[in-house]
Amino acid sequence: MSDAARGQLHTRVHDDVVGHAPPGTEAPDIRLKPLLLTGLFIVLFTAVTIGGLRFYYNRQGLGPLVQQARVFPAPRLQQSPEADLAAMLRDQRAKLAGYAWIDREKGIARMPIEEAMRRLAVRGNAAYAAPIQPERTPPLGSRGGASGPVLSSGAGPGTGTP
Repeated sequence: MSDAARGQLHTRVHDDVVGHAPPGTEAPDIRLKPLLLTGLFIVLFTAVTIGGLRFYYNRQGLGPLVQQARVFPAPRLQQSPEADLAAMLRDQRAKLAGYAWIDREKGIARMPIEEAMRRLAVRGNAAYAAPIQPERTPPLGSRGGASGPVLSSGAGPGTGTP
């Protein structure tokens, strides 16, 4: 081994069987200057690119991604859609907050939501029960009536006595 190579080697014991590089051939520290310059270059490149793109888009006026609002050709069915929407919402709120007849003959009316909820709360669990239906008796002579023929025991169909 030459004297120059011997000066770079450590005096410690070296294991050649494992295949490691001889100690002392590589600098043990990281050079900070190239690392910082690389990071600075990346930051500057990003800033210049973003600045260039911003300059380009500002110079284009509206920009390539933005289009001017177009006016539809006649016939225009809604002259002011914002006013139409406001009127529709006002009408719906008035219906939700007021009383009105839906079908006066059947006794169906509309009431404000708050009032309907208050009435349901007052009734408690009974508010969700099925409405009481009047008892209906079938007319005589119908299938559910009592005027049909009575069958005697052991008799077949059609042999009943009235």
